[in-house]
Amino acid sequence: MRKYINNIQFKFKFIPTLVFLIFFALFIRLGFWQLDRAEQKKVINDQYKSRQEATKIDLNRESEINSDTFLWRKARGNGSFYVEKNILLDNQILNQTAGFNIITPFKLEGSPWSILVNRGWQPNLSTRKIIPVIESISKLDNIEGHLVKFPVSGIKLGEDNIEVINASMIRLQRIDIEEINSFYSTQFLPYMIFLDPIVDQNLISNFSLPVPQSEKNYGYAFQWFAFAITLLIIFLRLSMRRKS
Repeated sequence: MRKYINNIQFKFKFIPTLVFLIFFALFIRLGFWQLDRAEQKKVINDQYKSRQEATKIDLNRESEINSDTFLWRKARGNGSFYVEKNILLDNQILNQTAGFNIITPFKLEGSPWSILVNRGWQPNLSTRKIIPVIESISKLDNIEGHLVKFPVSGIKLGEDNIEVINASMIRLQRIDIEEINSFYSTQFLPYMIFLDPIVDQNLISNFSLPVPQSEKNYGYAFQWFAFAITLLIIFLRLSMRRKS
């Protein structure tokens, strides 16, 4: 098939044209798919941001325990920490750096429930044999922060999830609430609270929205559209001949 524009002749062969159309359509489709993913993430994050603006939940007075509407809400509670029962949650990544979260159980005053309190993140030490120094927060009798689902950890290494480090510290590969209830002989709420603000000077907050922000998806969409335009230019250039 031939087309003429001024003194330029375009000659389109069937097979190269078919291959071009397939990949051009694919790149365009992938670009719009990334835009759609970006919009979905924005909607989810906007919903959870609006939850954080709602009235704080009083954990000592709340009777409804398993409501998903609590997630990402701000909450507060009074009680006392189990200062000798700290947890190291292993395999937690922050900014592409491996580390662990320090979690301390908190008994809610006047309630049958306890809650796991995420105090912050710390990068891995040079060897697992080194025991991290955890500051005592026994004097802190009230907590505030964000209610979230238990963080996702990597695969469980070995048969035992609970590794007893010493009398006041254990290491977990993942959080299994039934296992934690049995180990501590108490009842924990089915979510944890990220302290806000962080009380430990040497820890970093790794609280984040439920899905990553949309910037990467917009970047990927731009790349796919750029591939499509580049492919179009190459295809037209290779099909182009000057009319003698």
